[in-house]
Parts: sequence; C-alpha cells; structure tokens
Amino acid sequence: MSNLSLSLILSVFLFIYYLFKNINFLNENTNYSTHKNFGKSNHSPLVIGGIFLSFVVLFFFSNDLVWLKISTLLIFILGLLSDKNILPNPKIRILFQILILFMLVFFTNLSIINLENNVLNTMLENKIFNIFLTVFCLAILVNGSNFLDGLNGLLSGYYLMIILSVFYLSFSYDNIDFIYKNEIKILFFSLLVFFIFNIFGKVYLGDGGSYLIATFIGFYLIKFNLSNPQISPYYVAALLWYPAFENLFSLVRRLFKKSKISSPDNKHLHQLIFLYIKSKKNLDVRFLNTFSSMMILILNLPLFIFSNLMITHSSRLIIIILSNIAIYILIYNFITKNLKINK
Repeated sequence: MSNLSLSLILSVFLFIYYLFKNINFLNENTNYSTHKNFGKSNHSPLVIGGIFLSFVVLFFFSNDLVWLKISTLLIFILGLLSDKNILPNPKIRILFQILILFMLVFFTNLSIINLENNVLNTMLENKIFNIFLTVFCLAILVNGSNFLDGLNGLLSGYYLMIILSVFYLSFSYDNIDFIYKNEIKILFFSLLVFFIFNIFGKVYLGDGGSYLIATFIGFYLIKFNLSNPQISPYYVAALLWYPAFENLFSLVRRLFKKSKISSPDNKHLHQLIFLYIKSKKNLDVRFLNTFSSMMILILNLPLFIFSNLMITHSSRLIIIILSNIAIYILIYNFITKNLKINK
C-alpha cells in the first residue's frame, strides 16, 4: 500500500465528510428508533461510515474479489435503507441479509471445514449444512455488530483490534499465510481514519457501515483460517465472540421473556454500562459515550492478548471464550441489579 493510496483514502474521507455535512443528507435521525436514539447528544453525527467504506472496497480492493465487492455493496445498501427508515421491517431486512450472505458464501466457496470435533466435521462435509451454518454465523455477526454502533468508537475500535491481531500473527509467525495483505492494510487505515472521527461523535457507521464491516471481517477471518489450518477455528471465534454473543444473548433474553425477537432491544451490555456510569457521574453525553466505549474495549483487551498467544490451543481458546462470556453475564447481572432494570 503506497503513500499515494493512503493520501487518496484520507482525501476521500474528508471529501465525503464535508460534502454530506454541507448537504445535510446523512445526519443521524433517531426519532423513529429508540435503539438508535440511545446516547444521543444535541450534535447530530454524520452516518457516512458505510458510504466511505463502500468506496474503499469498490475502488481500492482487487478486482479478483468481485463477489465480495458485490455482496458488501448490496448489504451496505440494505443497511442504508434501514438508516433512512425506508425499510423499517426487521424481518424483511433479515431475509435480504440472508440472501446476500448466501450469495457471498456460495459464489466465493466460503466454508467452515473444521471444528475439531469428529461429529461436527462429518456434518460440515454436507455442503448444504455447511452453507447454512456459514450463512448463519455471518448473519449473527452482522446483526450483533449493528447493535454495537450506538457508542462512539465501540464497533470501529473493536474491529481495529481484530485487524491488529491479524497483523500480529503475520509478523510474529513465519508460517502464516497473510492473505489479501493489501486489502486488509487498506481497510485498517480506512477504519483508523474513521475511528478518530467516530470517538469524537462526528460520524457513525450506521446500519450500512456496520453490516459492511462485519461482512468483510467475517469473510476475511474464515478465509484466513482456511489458508492457515494450523490456527484453531476457535481463535476466529474468540476474536468475534463479543458482537456474536451480544446478538445471541439478546435473542435468548427475548425468548425467555416471550417478547418478539424482531422487537427493539435496549438492554445490551454497552447500553447498560453507559447508563450505569451516567448514574454515577455527571458527564457530557458525548464524553460519557466515548468513555463507555473505551472501557468495553479495554475489558476485551486481555482476550485479544491471550488469544494471540494461544492460536493453536483450541481447549485454551474455548476456556478464554467461556471466561469472557461469564464475565459478560456477571457484569450484566450486576448492572441490572443496581439499576433495577427488568431483564
């Protein structure tokens, strides 16, 4: 990746930022959604993350990734329709998500081939089951990632940590196949530029940006694991545990409460942490928003450190994932109890 490419990417971001700031088209409008309204201040951020990242993928990524480009563009458009409340029905959005992800999985031969269990691996040999499982995992990741976009820098920061983990492996181990090297470097720089504006509440990824980044990272990590079979598949699971579990935990809670799965959920952990800190500290909403994000990213930091040191040890990685899930639930129960929130 040349200095010219870096300069072009930065110039593209600044152009998009000032263009949409002046035309007042993609300012955050949260009136129709209590979930999107969470943590809102009087300053309306620009929801340009999806447009910016779509431009980067389309014009800076290799043309060999044509199906990835098509899929990420389509899923960005789907998210943009959600951002503008043109497609408010979550069931329809999920249906379109599944169709787009199915297209990506089918035409790129994306598959999960090893879960280090004889029974599961036998099931994975069935192509239909494999496609279903891969699409399901991507859909869980995409929707879980979208939940995290409510706090400044949380989602973009988390995915930067994932990309840094890939960099660490490629630089620390001689036998690592660093696939799509140019693309992942470009994405890292693009996301870093966005993150700087994001932590100050100037820009949001929005549904479009959240869908896009989750789709690409999910696709990339599965391909990365396929190219590096010596790495445990549970290393990938460890990197993606937080957005995926956020979605699964939300589904379980709503099933337990017998509420509609498609109904808005405003009791995600990051929201409760925000509310808990708000109840203790009289801080500006934007600062409190960013402070809450940084706390969550710091809580996840040990997972990334230990996972990167145990990339071939599946049992240890599973323990790391389960430990983080346990910590998540303990913090969740502590906050709900202290805030007296009905779970």
